[in-house]
Amino acid sequence: MFTLSIPEKRRSFRVHCEIHLACKIINPRDNSVTEKSLLAKNINSQGIYFETDEELQIGSLINIEFKLPQKENTIAAVIKVARIELIETESKFGIGAVFTKIEDKDRGEIQQMMDRLNINKLLELTIKKGGSDLHLLAGRSPFIRMFGEIGPLNWPVLSAQDINNLLYSIMTKQQMRNFQRDKELDFAIQFDMQNRFRINVHQQKGFTEATLRLINTKISSFEELNLPEAIKDLSGLKDGLILIAGPTGSGKTTTIAAMVEYINHERKSVIITLERPIEYVYPDEKSIVKQREVGIDTFSFSAALKSTLRQDPNVIVVGELDDVETIRTAIIAAEAGHLVIASFHAPNTIQAIDRLVSIFPVESRKQVLSQLSHCLRGVVTQLLIPRKDKKSRALVTEVLIATDAAKRIIRNDELIQIPTVIQTGAAYKMQTMLDSIKYCVEKGAVDYETANFYSEDFSKYNR
Repeated sequence: MFTLSIPEKRRSFRVHCEIHLACKIINPRDNSVTEKSLLAKNINSQGIYFETDEELQIGSLINIEFKLPQKENTIAAVIKVARIELIETESKFGIGAVFTKIEDKDRGEIQQMMDRLNINKLLELTIKKGGSDLHLLAGRSPFIRMFGEIGPLNWPVLSAQDINNLLYSIMTKQQMRNFQRDKELDFAIQFDMQNRFRINVHQQKGFTEATLRLINTKISSFEELNLPEAIKDLSGLKDGLILIAGPTGSGKTTTIAAMVEYINHERKSVIITLERPIEYVYPDEKSIVKQREVGIDTFSFSAALKSTLRQDPNVIVVGELDDVETIRTAIIAAEAGHLVIASFHAPNTIQAIDRLVSIFPVESRKQVLSQLSHCLRGVVTQLLIPRKDKKSRALVTEVLIATDAAKRIIRNDELIQIPTVIQTGAAYKMQTMLDSIKYCVEKGAVDYETANFYSEDFSKYNR
């Protein structure tokens, strides 16, 4: 079976665009003409795609007239049916047709719209500029985050409808329906062999907007990421809960990917990842790696996690601890002898533990703290901060290892003492965020102003 390569797919890319077509369908058998109104779903300068409840024949010629969005002039063209597919769920036929007759100026107008609404060009520009995130905003030009700083791209202003067309061009029909129903959607696309994009589509003031996070598909090692040695030690554990915490965009997923890849190469085990969406893809090495995507392979993290316990796992990776049931099941899995690695949004170690427990009802706090003290193996909190050259970012981390002293503090709900445990835990490879930032400053990677901005303690230390 012939499969298009990624570059070939991009060359044949069509922009999603709902266009009303006034059609005169010519029957190739007797040249009779049937007039019909149809709705095109996507278009490019070479052809158009529409759906109809009437089967057409390959080679049928159709005279069409239509207007492009936000344009007044009518385009007249002749198209030839080149492809037919049956859409069984909707009892319709999908028709792919090519332009056989169209004015050059009209084809040029379509191409201009393609250039403005071809999301692949925006994604290419994001990669070329070294951006980490692309923001699509209604009534604004696209914005890009580079090395932690946000700024506009040199691109035309996008209307709310433009953004819908950009995003629907890379969504499946089911994803479109899910977004229209839920007003939220997370999914990922493989752009080329080296790059994927994690995409969150949402509404803001009634308009569709989106954030697209660039993910390099190469899984970096601990050494390449400059991760503390303690993280490798945690990855080698047999059981327990490891929390990877930090704010959005702090590299949590990349750290977890390095941990999974390390386990995959070092141990014979079954690794099951629960993600939304799948970002890194792990080929089986010594381990069997099963990757399940919430929204495609399962309905929720909590449902998938319960099912995972019956799938003979050694290692369970939870992409997001976002509700009581998911957290409860993750703790149970860790207590039952599995190694659970989970991502959690929190700015520091104290808040990571406190917020995790605070998701439960107040009356459950003491019990949850007790359970957590038994199964927790470590908490890694991380940030990405601008380097001195402003062309990249440095990873800084805080590491708590769950020693007997740390467990006692957690069990007794004395979380305010955690920084002291970390400060005095160098023998266990613990480190404070301040220590990590100081190291970056001493190595010349980060300047004093940046260090002061990201750590109040640094300004006190530097007096």
